[in-house]
Amino acid sequence: MALTKAYSIRLYSVKTYGPLIHEFDPWFNYRATEYLAEHGADRFFKWFDHMSWYPLGRPVGTTIYPGMQFTAVWIWETLKMVPKFKVKPPDYIRQSFPFVKNVLRFGPMSLNDVCVYIPAWFGSVATLGVFLLTHEASRSLSCATIAALVMSIIPAHLMRSIAGGYDNESIAVSAICFTFYLWVRSLRTKNSWPIAALAGLCYVYMVAAWGGYIFVINMIGVHAAALVPLRMFNSSTYKAYTLFFIIGTLGATRIPVVGWTPLKSLEQMGPLAVFIGYQLLEYCDAQLRKRKDVTWKEAAALRVKVFSTAFIAACVVVVLLWPTGYFGPLSSRIRGLFIKHTRTGNPLVDSVAEHQAASSGSYWQYLHYANGLSKLGFLLCFLKWTPARTFVIGYGLVASYFSLKMVRLLIICGPIASICTGIALGTLLDLCLAQIVELPWSLLTDAEDGEDGDKKEGDKTKEGPGSPVTPTSESKKKKKKDDDEPKAEEKKKGAQKGSKKKAASMANSDVLKAFEDIRDHYAQWWTFLNKTVLHRRTAPVRAMAAILVLAFVAQVGRRPAKDFIQHATSMAQGMSSPQIVFMSQGRYIVDDYKVAYEWLKTSTPEDARVMAWWDYGYQITGIGNRTSIADGNTWNHEHIATLARCLVLPEKRAYKIIRHLTDYMLVWAGGRGDDLAKSPHMCRIGTSVYPDISPNDPTCRQFGFHQDRTPTPMMAKSVVYKLCSHGKTPGVSVNPAYFKEVYTSKHGFVRIYKVMNVSQESKDWVANPENKVCDAPGSWYCSGQSPKPLAPLIKKRKDFAQLEDFNKGSKEKNAYSVHVEETLRRGGNL
Repeated sequence: MALTKAYSIRLYSVKTYGPLIHEFDPWFNYRATEYLAEHGADRFFKWFDHMSWYPLGRPVGTTIYPGMQFTAVWIWETLKMVPKFKVKPPDYIRQSFPFVKNVLRFGPMSLNDVCVYIPAWFGSVATLGVFLLTHEASRSLSCATIAALVMSIIPAHLMRSIAGGYDNESIAVSAICFTFYLWVRSLRTKNSWPIAALAGLCYVYMVAAWGGYIFVINMIGVHAAALVPLRMFNSSTYKAYTLFFIIGTLGATRIPVVGWTPLKSLEQMGPLAVFIGYQLLEYCDAQLRKRKDVTWKEAAALRVKVFSTAFIAACVVVVLLWPTGYFGPLSSRIRGLFIKHTRTGNPLVDSVAEHQAASSGSYWQYLHYANGLSKLGFLLCFLKWTPARTFVIGYGLVASYFSLKMVRLLIICGPIASICTGIALGTLLDLCLAQIVELPWSLLTDAEDGEDGDKKEGDKTKEGPGSPVTPTSESKKKKKKDDDEPKAEEKKKGAQKGSKKKAASMANSDVLKAFEDIRDHYAQWWTFLNKTVLHRRTAPVRAMAAILVLAFVAQVGRRPAKDFIQHATSMAQGMSSPQIVFMSQGRYIVDDYKVAYEWLKTSTPEDARVMAWWDYGYQITGIGNRTSIADGNTWNHEHIATLARCLVLPEKRAYKIIRHLTDYMLVWAGGRGDDLAKSPHMCRIGTSVYPDISPNDPTCRQFGFHQDRTPTPMMAKSVVYKLCSHGKTPGVSVNPAYFKEVYTSKHGFVRIYKVMNVSQESKDWVANPENKVCDAPGSWYCSGQSPKPLAPLIKKRKDFAQLEDFNKGSKEKNAYSVHVEETLRRGGNL
């Protein structure tokens, strides 16, 4: 039921709008999938896309996480081999499970449909992964089942796995859950370490799927390190982590976008250090095993000697490699997870809403009641320490911290919140069921021990609970213990015989054994459940109390459970809007954005270039099949700043740049997060590279609107304001010598202008293969160059450190970064 619900709740978009790709990034992913399906893997990894990031282009094959594209093509190719057929489920199945369709259809699907359904399919896969991980941590089917039911609909997972949301996270969460499960499963017993090989392979898939693999490798590295002080390190643990790390790292380096980053990036030095530490620990243990009668002082001295030598050697290596630039700096996004504020010094990163800190309302929105119940389950994990439970504890702490720093990372809270909620509710259910199952056991076995119990109790009374243990009584206990094992079978047979005589009408030995097995299953966590006569005598009372507790919880919890389901359903429906089409308040579909991009495809030349804010680049190339200036990859801050300069400068100054870069201008207007709402970010990003855009004003306070919604003088002169307001706001119009309106969507949400007097010379120069810069003669890696008339502009810009310019001196930083640091130092409000 959980797996099916996880699938069905993600299909609201398909039912309303049909199989349509959503939003921005999914359109690039779909375009890349089409390219892979058409040209194959070899050309895919050598694909230099000159339709994006004009005129530079983008080496897609070496800058993409290709796991999702390969997954989609594999599924698509596999379905081609499946003949078309229908299956009608039996009536009793459809009556028992209303979510099962009347007719199940199998057979080939279009590549578009495969890409649309992948998030929904993998929503079920992630639910299964949570079930397995919870069962490994709790060893309880009740906990695992409840966790799966929660995970199937929790909004924190829904937000990245709605059908049509063909984005990396839609498959990455499944990879996370299975990598974690296989890791903790490899630690269950001393002989289970080979399972770590599967964990390593699953981690490789995770690396291919999403850049969030850094979280996975660090989470496992932290857990492996924590096992040492928790005294859970042994030869099996060593083999498991070593096997996982070697397979995972070797596989990760084969992903082109990753390369040798696992051995060079500061973000991944922790797991590497743990790997080296494990080798040293195992070496010390191997040396100690060769010796006999080793004291703890000698063992400690050996470890200190080995680790000190290794530390000195590591310091020497770091000192030698650091000046060469071998170690990569922390990225702005990673650094933003460890600072107290929500500004990283990079206005491009700061402009993205999902990079902002999470609020308490965000936790309620995406976790709902699971946010509170998971805290109880988290505390219950401390009752019994196992490698799996310590991992859940660590996962909970890490996910809580990082999700507070970035709302986007609430996605990693979905699995752990579901796991801990399942442990909380499942533990209560198991405890109550243990009392109920104990009752028939006590009825079946109480009679047989009646006389023996009275006799034993009489002996205990004579001896007394505080009587000293004499040598005679001690020897008797020892003799009794020795006799227990050979007489076990005989006693068992005698007990069964007594039960048959005194309870023949209600049970036999098989029934007794079945009750015993069930009882042992439910009593595994609770040490106070024992086989004493006193315990059996309280069984009826405890069973009645358990029934009352279950009845009370069922009655009280019915409304919260219903609220959670309704909230998840409402969130799923709200997240199901593809954004390029949406449902209006009048309950009809508005498709302005989709139709506008299709207009580009049918009404403009094939070599047309379209300038728009970077948010829309993926849709321009994916739907409109036209060249875009920038897109959501955001790999080149300076290029986006140049785009921002074209939009925020006055018409005359901006046009001198625009005519050399594009044929058409596209803007979002009419509200709903249009370009006017985004324009302050445009100004800040542009100013971070071109300070002359807004001199002495790095946060662009002069670029915006007054309280009465009238534009500031700087805003009123800008290109973006005139393109959005042309013909709508009295007195606002574009210069016909620069721009000509050629398309406005039905509801005015998209406006497209033709650029007048485009420089054909610049366009031809960029298109000439001789003007492309290749990394080697005859190579596929050939980037374009900006046309010559823009050379003075490119020369005067101040390059922005895309990775981490906080590590530089203040003189090297841009004005925006300096402003952020100085404001925070003064305790001001950003």
